[in-house]
Amino acid sequence: MKRTGKPNTDISKKAAGALSDVRRAEITNAVNTQDDLRDAASHYGAIAHSPGFRHGGPGIRKTASIASPMPGPSASGTTDRMAPEIYSPLFQLANLNLPRDRVTMNAWNRVFYDTHPIVRNAINLHASYPISKINITCKNKQVQQFFMEMAEKIDLYSVVYGAALEFWKMGEAFPYAELDESLGTWSRITILNPDYVHVKKSVIGNHTLVSLRPDANLQRIISSTSPTDLSMRKYIPKHIVDYVKKGQNIPLDSFNVSHLKLLSSPYDVRGTSVIVSTYKDLMLYDKLRESKFAQADGMINPLTLVTMGGEGDYRPTQADIEAFKNLLEEAQYDKDFKIVTHNGVKVERVGFSGATMEIGTDVEHIMTNLYAGLMTPKALMDQESATYASSSVGLEVLRQRYDIFRNMMKKWLERKVFAPICEIQDFFEYKDGEKRLLVPSIDFNHMNLYDMADYITSIGQFVGNKQVSLQTLHRSLGLSYEEERRRIREEMIDEQVFAKEQQVLGNMRLSELLGVDPSKAISEPPGDESSAGAALPGMDSGGEMGGGPPMGGGPPMGGGPPMGDEGGGMM
Repeated sequence: MKRTGKPNTDISKKAAGALSDVRRAEITNAVNTQDDLRDAASHYGAIAHSPGFRHGGPGIRKTASIASPMPGPSASGTTDRMAPEIYSPLFQLANLNLPRDRVTMNAWNRVFYDTHPIVRNAINLHASYPISKINITCKNKQVQQFFMEMAEKIDLYSVVYGAALEFWKMGEAFPYAELDESLGTWSRITILNPDYVHVKKSVIGNHTLVSLRPDANLQRIISSTSPTDLSMRKYIPKHIVDYVKKGQNIPLDSFNVSHLKLLSSPYDVRGTSVIVSTYKDLMLYDKLRESKFAQADGMINPLTLVTMGGEGDYRPTQADIEAFKNLLEEAQYDKDFKIVTHNGVKVERVGFSGATMEIGTDVEHIMTNLYAGLMTPKALMDQESATYASSSVGLEVLRQRYDIFRNMMKKWLERKVFAPICEIQDFFEYKDGEKRLLVPSIDFNHMNLYDMADYITSIGQFVGNKQVSLQTLHRSLGLSYEEERRRIREEMIDEQVFAKEQQVLGNMRLSELLGVDPSKAISEPPGDESSAGAALPGMDSGGEMGGGPPMGGGPPMGGGPPMGDEGGGMM
């Protein structure tokens, strides 16, 4: 059937085919552009942009025309009305300034930690206070002594503090332990730079694959031919050299590396620092501070405005302007420079007008947000503006958060630091017929965020009522129960020695006393057995300590092995 109403066209079939190809290319390009935008949004994560926002596209515009209904000369006008802005936290202009990759985010965290006092103090508080002292305990005293010596060798407290500082500052920490195969202990534990660590979650199970991207220094050592680099290359394992030469990341064994992370969501692979939540407030704080800097510069160096001419018939030429400009430049560094001219030249200082921008309220609001974002009660940072009583709830919440952090560090030390060494050293025990690893336990000193005097009074009452042990009391005060028992024993011995010396001196004649050297210990006279068998204060006739065992039932002095050894009867 013949089609009717078909518009006339002069386009040939060849041209139509070419036009179809062009249109097909346009459609393909549009689809690829949308895919690129979608991939970019998923890569940037928290920052998303609409196509119009990212590429500066036009907004939605509505146009209406108005015509006058009145007779006479016609009058009309046009008004443009923009569509109302739709709010989304993803499409804020401030988001354009936020970091879009982890390396940049880590750089921001380091700068804010290094330059902002509140950020630095908050991070240091989170990293140091919960782990003020590490206590290693084990039922087997030999195993306990073994790990205490290893902890001393590798400086375990510095390692734990470094991991904690990196955890709170960067949101994650990667401790890497090096094994001394000849001794079967860790020789060193270092904290890896997260900028060079790549983490990939395993598809099977809940394991993560950690690899290390070689830095510029390692690449230089591998590829260099200088004698110094060649000598250093000898200490690098061959498989690491091979990975670097191939341009591949170095896989890290889970036996050696650990990943401590502060998760924003349970499914996150990498951790997020608490500093990230304060980025916008820190940006605003820097803007306000820069405005005060500009204000101060205007007060110190105001603008010099020179006006030439304007009165009478004097009209300066360009040569006159240049000459006077040169004069002012010479006068800038000469305190006694004088210029004599006519009234057609006026010089004035334009700048500071006497009014300053008040930012105190804004800064106070920013500080409040910083305290909240950094999880730090104001009572701990500013003792003048808050009391412990007024912030007891915030302090209790902080203590609970510290308990969670402590539990994470405890599990890491026991499972990743102590347990592998126990397997290597064959530290086992048999319980209920089962062979179990004899892993030392880790605990920390009691955290007290309140008045120490009230705490000591309360816990002292519990000790008096036999509701709390003396060991708990000592540990809560940051003291070692075993060490204090030993010191008390030494002091008791010193007191008895002093009493014995007094008795010996009391039996000496004046001539003998004059010959005594006070810098040396006083010994009994030879053949004098009367003083040796005499009962001294606190001792019976047999020379044993009287009055029962000290501090809760320990063995009497001179009976049994020393306190703390196997079979010593430690309570």
